[in-house]
Amino acid sequence: MGTAGVAYATIISQFLSAILVLITLMRTDSAFKLIPKKVSFTWSVIGRIVNIGLPTSVQQGITAFSNVFVQSYINVFGSAAMAGWSSYAKIDQFNLLPMQAVAFACTTFVGQNWGAGLYDRAKKSLRTAMRMSFVMTATLIPFLMLFSRQLIYMFNQEPAVLEYGSLMIRLMAPFYLLSCINQIYVGALRGTGNSRVPMFIMLSSFVAFRQVYLIICSQLLPGNIIPIILGYPAGWFIASLALFLYYKFGNWEEKYKITA
Repeated sequence: MGTAGVAYATIISQFLSAILVLITLMRTDSAFKLIPKKVSFTWSVIGRIVNIGLPTSVQQGITAFSNVFVQSYINVFGSAAMAGWSSYAKIDQFNLLPMQAVAFACTTFVGQNWGAGLYDRAKKSLRTAMRMSFVMTATLIPFLMLFSRQLIYMFNQEPAVLEYGSLMIRLMAPFYLLSCINQIYVGALRGTGNSRVPMFIMLSSFVAFRQVYLIICSQLLPGNIIPIILGYPAGWFIASLALFLYYKFGNWEEKYKITA
């Protein structure tokens, strides 16, 4: 069935996962037990969910769309570069999973403690999550650097593609530590109910700044793919710096203590 078979398999696996989650929720004895007959809508709660969740979805959607423009700069270097980038992107998804998982957990822990008025404990959750994310990512980086070529080989065996793909991994891998910073700060801030400012910071860094950076690099350094590849770490750096400054010096804490 080719590509269609992969698509069908993805849809079926997602459907089965959803069914199994529903069954688990209905059979559990925990506080979050799902009882279909008691399902109802509380508009104030729905409004709060939308207020927190919508900025996150907007950010992720626009950021994903902006990657199309990044791809256009890679395409200039030919089919081998395109294939190398495609192979790298598959590996990148796995590389980001550990820090994203910790960031999601950080959102939960911060949210629980912030809602209970345990603000110091919420901040401690952020520090713990940051350390965990750094350790996990730092452990992964040497593996990526040493086996970059072998990782690309799993997806494409063409020599030129291997060169481009392994170069991308080696250039990007050390900068995943920057991504840890912005992921954890965003996760923690969302846990306090503050999702709009992180959205604007991430969009400004990952979309606006990155596009300006790529335009400048493509004009000043034509024919050099390395500055183009480094557009991602550049965006991570700007986002991490802005989030750190906002978290430390922004007047957000008292505002969200009141609304938490």
